[in-house]
Amino acid sequence: MKNKIPSFLLHTRPYPKARGGGVKGSFIDKGIGHISEFYETVFLQWELSQKDGLFQRLNARTKVLFLVLYLFVISVKKDVPSEVLTAVFILPFVIMSRVGILAFYRRVITAGFFFGFIAGVPAVLNIITPGEPVYTILELRRQYDFWIYHVPQTITVTREGTLAALMLTARVANSVSITLLVVCTTPFSDVVKALKVFRVPEYFLMILTLSHKYAFIFLKMLCDMHTAKKARLIGPADATGWIAGRAAYIFKKTQLRCEDVYKAMAGRGFTGEVKLAKLGHTKTVDIIAGAMFLTLWMLLLIL
Repeated sequence: MKNKIPSFLLHTRPYPKARGGGVKGSFIDKGIGHISEFYETVFLQWELSQKDGLFQRLNARTKVLFLVLYLFVISVKKDVPSEVLTAVFILPFVIMSRVGILAFYRRVITAGFFFGFIAGVPAVLNIITPGEPVYTILELRRQYDFWIYHVPQTITVTREGTLAALMLTARVANSVSITLLVVCTTPFSDVVKALKVFRVPEYFLMILTLSHKYAFIFLKMLCDMHTAKKARLIGPADATGWIAGRAAYIFKKTQLRCEDVYKAMAGRGFTGEVKLAKLGHTKTVDIIAGAMFLTLWMLLLIL
């Protein structure tokens, strides 16, 4: 009689060795873990938007206007003290919104370090930003010229380059803090409604809404596939093939889901108009907060 047992059930694989009382996971486990943390963070932000804080009480229109105005101030300022002053103005809003100041600024500092400081580190050298030398790093035998680039004999850290790197870091940190404050205190649906009030194109809102929804659907699908893989005890040797196969499967699944969604929308009479429920009426607290935001915005713009 022919054996009908699948081949992967006939081969045993050694279990990973435990170190320090735990099991060492593969890079897939770590990647899935980061995805799960991101997934949980989104739901945590939804819980933060339900708290009784300053920004949670405001209408989404007021918060989107606050976001646009203060991002404009951050982009036009060209000195580090102004960016530091902007960060000081934002701090009371974070505290009064009860979003967890330590966790909030941990994310802000992380984003500022990776996308601001590290990206701006090369600018501190006189190779990129000539200027007043502050610290000598390296002394070469002679100067070099490569195409349009000039490498001086003495490579130093310049004052102008240091200020440029600090400026980039401060801009990134302030932009992330303002955006994160609005996102953490506002449900995504209200943000979309507020964008429509400000005449953002409807097709952009539709793409944004569908992308936000189905990103988490496919993230959950990926976590479920990995859980199923671990339940079948597929070892590390199959990791590369598993990743390639799952990537192709998710890509194909995405295409099929996109076609199905479009057919369903067309079958229900979709004409391209995005119909959203209206936002609540503007309250007194919105008027007071809007006046305060506008006053501080003008003050920051003048200073």
